[in-house]
Amino acid sequence: MTIHTRPASNSDYDWLYALNQEVYQDLITLEFGYWDVEEELALFQDAWQSHNINLIIVAGERAGMFILETRDNYLWLSEIQITAMYQDRGIGSKIIQQLIAKSRQQKTPLRLRVLHANHRAYQLYQRLGFRRIDSAKHHHVMQVT
Repeated sequence: MTIHTRPASNSDYDWLYALNQEVYQDLITLEFGYWDVEEELALFQDAWQSHNINLIIVAGERAGMFILETRDNYLWLSEIQITAMYQDRGIGSKIIQQLIAKSRQQKTPLRLRVLHANHRAYQLYQRLGFRRIDSAKHHHVMQVT
């Protein structure tokens, strides 16, 4: 399976917003006890304004997205989302492994955060070599070097 990435364009906005809802609505409701449409839209629009969104393309179709930021002394995987139709196919793992390789090339750690309620993602990150370095009320912060 060939996986490509490309920067998001304006024509991807609606698809990305729908993906965000698909991926997060149940998790956010489980973690926080509610889903606030206006709050989540504002968070999505902040991410959109960052201009750092990369689409994950499989067989010519949009399968997901990720946002990678360069911070002072580490890379920050701000988001990774895979649509349900493409989950459990190793796509997220392959993208994360590529990002780990990039961080190692740059000799800088790769960090991310994951909701406490997102047990599947937490276990995936552990399998990929991430270790928890901090916890907050709703998230674990993890790092791989």
